[in-house]
Amino acid sequence: MSDVIRLPKKVIIGLTGNIATGKSAVMRLAAARGALTIDADQVVHALLDIDTAVQATIEATFGKGIRGEDGRIDRAALGQIVFNDPNALRRLEEIVHPAVQQRILAHIQDSPAEVVMIEAIKLLEGKLRTLCHQIWVTRCPRARQLERLQICRGMDRETAVARIDAQNPQSEKVAQADVVIDTNGLMRDTHAQFELAWARLPAPAAVSFKPGSATPPRLPRAAHTAAPAAEAPRTAARPAGLAVRRARLSDAPSILLLIQQATQGAQPLKRADLLLALGQRSYFIGQIGSAISAVVGWHIDSLVSQIEEVYLYPLEAGVVTGAAILEEIERSARQHICDASVAFLPANAADALRQLFAEYGYAAAPPSGLPRMVQQIIAEKEPPTALTLVKLLR
Repeated sequence: MSDVIRLPKKVIIGLTGNIATGKSAVMRLAAARGALTIDADQVVHALLDIDTAVQATIEATFGKGIRGEDGRIDRAALGQIVFNDPNALRRLEEIVHPAVQQRILAHIQDSPAEVVMIEAIKLLEGKLRTLCHQIWVTRCPRARQLERLQICRGMDRETAVARIDAQNPQSEKVAQADVVIDTNGLMRDTHAQFELAWARLPAPAAVSFKPGSATPPRLPRAAHTAAPAAEAPRTAARPAGLAVRRARLSDAPSILLLIQQATQGAQPLKRADLLLALGQRSYFIGQIGSAISAVVGWHIDSLVSQIEEVYLYPLEAGVVTGAAILEEIERSARQHICDASVAFLPANAADALRQLFAEYGYAAAPPSGLPRMVQQIIAEKEPPTALTLVKLLR
């Protein structure tokens, strides 16, 4: 059997960069352009959680204590073993990387998108590089990395410094890049650099290569044809001026006010708590003109989209903007190859909110009828008084 893999017409971008240099922002821009975006770390997490063959091999290599009663790999315990032991890390990568590459290849082959962006912190050190026609690298000054880790991820300075120092110098990645995006400025500056690089992408073409090849395929420079977006949910008629966007740190006062109004003061939240939450999950804001009427907190873990907070005020306008947010979340979830979307709503959620989720295909489902990964997430994260709704995407 030939070990040559043939892909349909694609342009594959490998995205890398050190911690807190803006890779996620570039991934969002690519997703908005219709690209299939794949986070290699998320694929690894899914394998550690649901791939029984990978779990068994890791247990045999590192011992029974590395695996929990539910069969999932204890990532924290595994990290303690491999973090300061290069040989242990190499053994782990030899187990995980082939399975990661196989799953990524399957996603690329199944997707209609002509442009694919793969984010991987160790892209240049592994075989994923051989899949890529271009290497994009994000960079920013060390001071900006520290600022982002402390403000957006809630790390203390000592931890942030250690995380940065544990990685190879940024200059090593930049030296191997086809495209470098500097994220030290404003988001519009990053966006401008992205658009310039996007406009210069080669035309999609069929590619054949061997996974172990040391030389990545290179396509001729040509005019870029826009990639079709992945299948998206239905879009209802929208009033003029309706917009959905990701929350920024500067939105904190508006978000705090809306949460207070939506909960009638029953959920007091301090600004420091909100800033920490903004570093732990994504928030979408829905507004008509300048009036914000919906805030939804969500994130993706183990290829499952999880909606954990929904605030609408006033309710009539919030249902309209909330619908637009649900469409955007599903679009993002599909682009990140999620298997399902789970929503945890308050048990006393208003009828209008329940109806909104029902219209978009969310329903209460018996745990026994759900994929194993979805069952585990519900078991671990479902609040005691939550109304849990599920929508299967794959």
